[in-house]
Amino acid sequence: MRYDITNIAIEDYLNDLMPPRDPVLAELEQRAQKQGLSLVGPVQGQFLYLQALSTGARKALEVGITTGYAALYLIKALRQAGGHLTAIERHRDRVELASQVIGEAGLRDYITIHHGEWTEVMPTLDHDFDLIFLDVLRSAANEGQATQALDLCVPLLRQGGVLIADNVLCSAQVLEEDAPPLVRGIQLFNRALMSHAELESVILPLRDGVAICRKK
Repeated sequence: MRYDITNIAIEDYLNDLMPPRDPVLAELEQRAQKQGLSLVGPVQGQFLYLQALSTGARKALEVGITTGYAALYLIKALRQAGGHLTAIERHRDRVELASQVIGEAGLRDYITIHHGEWTEVMPTLDHDFDLIFLDVLRSAANEGQATQALDLCVPLLRQGGVLIADNVLCSAQVLEEDAPPLVRGIQLFNRALMSHAELESVILPLRDGVAICRKK
């Protein structure tokens, strides 16, 4: 799935510069193209990998695992530090797909997947995550769920931990004054994280918009 935030030719150029992916990632990219599945793509995948690697993350959380594509990049970094990824996904078919993909990559021991609503699972998790990747903003059930996700993420982060949120520009719909409820929720999320007393944040026009925050 593509989002027209940046010039499509630039996106293609950046993707072409990326080194060849391992067979599991490459097959998943082809499958996503044929079936219309949503992937972060190789550029954002590498971004996630480098963030996890450069922060020395050992304990990470992915909220909304979808296909397991982003998880593979995160695990690639985490395993170098002897770390582990916890993931949450409400759709059973996505849990099964991600489990299959990660198993085919031989990385099943590096992840625990919780099947359920993130609103219910997140409050039960241990704190002090080094990194959280939030990828549920486009599937929020109502206008208030995006900021609810932020409120749940911040306490789970350790001091100095990093929060990365995807789809924060929502195909540029965040520019609309009379936006639909889901987009209004993302607008509220962006204002909340940029003014949050416990976070230092920036939003980048990468793919569909990526926010990166550090907990003070």
